Amino acid sequence: MLKLKDLTLTSVIEASASAFPHLTAVQTWRVPESKMSFPVLLKKSRQIALFLLKKGIGKGDKVAILGESCPNWGLSYLAANRIGAVAVPILPNFSRDEVQSILLHSEAKIVIVNSKHAAKVTGLDIGVIRMDDMFFVPQSSLEEFDGTNFKRLGASDTCTDEIDNDAIKLLEGYRPCEEDLASIIYTSGTTGTPKAVMLTNRNIVYNAYECSTPFIKIHPGWTALSILPMSHVYEFTIGFVLLILNGVQIVYLGKAPSTDSLMPAFKELQPEVMLSVPLLIEKIYRRALLPKLKEGTKLGKFARNKFTAPFVYSIIGKKVKTIFGGRMRFFGVGGAAFDSEAEAFFHRIHFPYALGYGLTETSPFIAGCGPKDQVVGTLGPVLKSLDVKLDPKSGEILVKGPSVMKGYFKNDELTKESFTEDGYFRTGDIGEFRKGRLAICGRCKTMILGPSGENIYPENIEFLINAEEDVVESLVIPEAGGLTAMIRLDLKALKRKGIVATDQIQVYINSIRKRVNEKLASFSRIGKVEIQEEPFERTPTDKIKRFLYQNRRKNEDSRH
Repeated sequence: MLKLKDLTLTSVIEASASAFPHLTAVQTWRVPESKMSFPVLLKKSRQIALFLLKKGIGKGDKVAILGESCPNWGLSYLAANRIGAVAVPILPNFSRDEVQSILLHSEAKIVIVNSKHAAKVTGLDIGVIRMDDMFFVPQSSLEEFDGTNFKRLGASDTCTDEIDNDAIKLLEGYRPCEEDLASIIYTSGTTGTPKAVMLTNRNIVYNAYECSTPFIKIHPGWTALSILPMSHVYEFTIGFVLLILNGVQIVYLGKAPSTDSLMPAFKELQPEVMLSVPLLIEKIYRRALLPKLKEGTKLGKFARNKFTAPFVYSIIGKKVKTIFGGRMRFFGVGGAAFDSEAEAFFHRIHFPYALGYGLTETSPFIAGCGPKDQVVGTLGPVLKSLDVKLDPKSGEILVKGPSVMKGYFKNDELTKESFTEDGYFRTGDIGEFRKGRLAICGRCKTMILGPSGENIYPENIEFLINAEEDVVESLVIPEAGGLTAMIRLDLKALKRKGIVATDQIQVYINSIRKRVNEKLASFSRIGKVEIQEEPFERTPTDKIKRFLYQNRRKNEDSRH
């Protein structure tokens, strides 16, 4: 484990460049010219930092970063940090209005943006650096921007300064401190109103440092495949800072993750490390693996036999590991709850998945464990550096420790509401401890009060619905004193089964309701099911905007 000068991102890249001088730090898959070693990453971050100083950017100023994950994304963040500036990561799927609102609210002085999203930042009095090549685009060139020619606009290289003793001395005067803000992250809360989370250098680096050893021994020179947005703190802290600390080569997919892009990438790169949201691995289970194990199939027959089942699942496990390149050692799953049925399957085939729980406000990691210590249905122990307890009345998870945020930017009232009187951050999640391992029961704000005061967590019911064949997604909401399940189906799959007419589909979802209700306590059973024809509206972090559908129903009820 590297020894750091202090808990800042600047110290992380300096220590890594010294410890791993001959290793590749970052690159984009199949783009050789994107490759940067640890020393090159350090040098370029210093050069861009010097350029930012020349443009009047200094300690505490805001530098926005907008674009898909790539080597230059992390480079941009490190450059801003080198002069004590504050990075403002913006989720790529934010709309133009949302992006401009964030740029204004954060008071960003410059934005580093790629060609795909350049149109979202025009019309504002703000400096622009092109992320594609890290060239500064002057206002005179931006006036010629027609929405398609961003890559061709006249611009100047930001990486031209010599890093001599005078340059180092100048940069040292702006060096960040542990308690300085490193980042302001705009998230989409359950109310749909973005919240600006303030994270210090200490918050992020401490969390990455503490997560480096408890779960798996990481070896310098390993390869990690990155598919998640670095604007999520999960990917940035665990998928960038932690890996940089440990000399891991990070390879960015460079395109949207799909079967067509992932399969050849797994084969070529044979990664040891990867982070994912549950949706990806759940899709692999539902679409590629579960159909082969269905009752009535030859493989399914052997999988249900207690004598042949161990052999069957062992063979499946080996094949699945081969699909992922054959060398996977740590497949981190976080960002949302993992379907219990899918988790039980991957646990049975000994796939090296590892669950983690956390929030943007906690930098993010709170609890989890390594692949060998996974227990289905729980997350794992709490990180040793954190003080975690449950609210005695509500069961809400409360957290205190060095990786808990400083607060919400320009929102003292919300900051105050988010902490208890004795300084614990309110996560909004209901949890319980099972033999020292944290488990999540649901969200405080989504909990539904049952007819006799029972706590009903709709997420648990949705897991059961989503486990049904041909269900794409679902949402359970309170309505007229009961529960209604809005279910979106795979209509193409149903058509292949001859289920086409509306009344046939209604019969089908009623059968789903019946099967699901058999697995539920009487107070949490579904009273009504509805077909959801369009995809649910989602937040930029890919969560269903639950409040929209609940509010619509309330408005509809008030009109009748």
